[in-house]
Amino acid sequence: MGILEAIVLGITQGITEFLPVSSDGHLILVPALFGWERFGLGFDVVLHAATLAATIVYFRKDVARLALALFSRDPGRARDRRLAWILVAATVPSVIVALAFEGPVEAVEHLTMSRQLTVTAWFLLLTAALLAGAELLAARVSSVIETAEDVPLKRALIIGFAQGFAVAPGLSRSGTTIATGVALGITRGEAARFSFLLSIPIIGAATAKKVLLDVIIGGEALPAAGPLLAGLVTTAIVGYAAIAFLLPFVRKHSLYPFAIYTALVGTAILIAGSVS
Repeated sequence: MGILEAIVLGITQGITEFLPVSSDGHLILVPALFGWERFGLGFDVVLHAATLAATIVYFRKDVARLALALFSRDPGRARDRRLAWILVAATVPSVIVALAFEGPVEAVEHLTMSRQLTVTAWFLLLTAALLAGAELLAARVSSVIETAEDVPLKRALIIGFAQGFAVAPGLSRSGTTIATGVALGITRGEAARFSFLLSIPIIGAATAKKVLLDVIIGGEALPAAGPLLAGLVTTAIVGYAAIAFLLPFVRKHSLYPFAIYTALVGTAILIAGSVS
């Protein structure tokens, strides 16, 4: 892997991890478009670490406040303590579902590129349906939850459960969780905030698992220092910018633009596959 490839994939990961359009799907699509070989698990670890770093840096005030409140008995930290434990609770179903589907997802990675693209296309169409469906359901919800701190436990667990399914390539993690939150009556901006905060423990756990099992124990090789650093820095910077763009965007605009995009990309892949 060269530095240019690492930068392009870093930009792809940084944008698509946070915008509700599926990073895993685009990390299959982009190499296929350029005729590149898929990157190894070592580089995958780098991209996930950079994604995690971007999220933590952007939400550093929230993260620090929630971490301090987690075991605090200070009445002044009650709302932060509640949100911290809500996020912990919602992570549990995410982990259970993700582990349950780990085998089928890994099986997809061993398919031919054309079949991987077909699987990705169908899940991109599912992402589009979820985003559009969330907007339709949101119009019928009478009560609106305006802050992540007020998300009821039951709804948080549903969002966490939905997040677990987003291990499938083409099924956007942020899209799935934001759409679920919006459909459950959370405002778009706070659904996105809750989604990003909820991503921290699951991405952290996934990154730690890959480092331990694949890199340390499995001996998976990391890229050379140049591409590794280029991918890490690019993903972190672009990811931070993507969060900064998405949060104010979804406060003022619907999820339909992302639904249209994922529907068009998914459809284009299927048409291209049928023609070739």
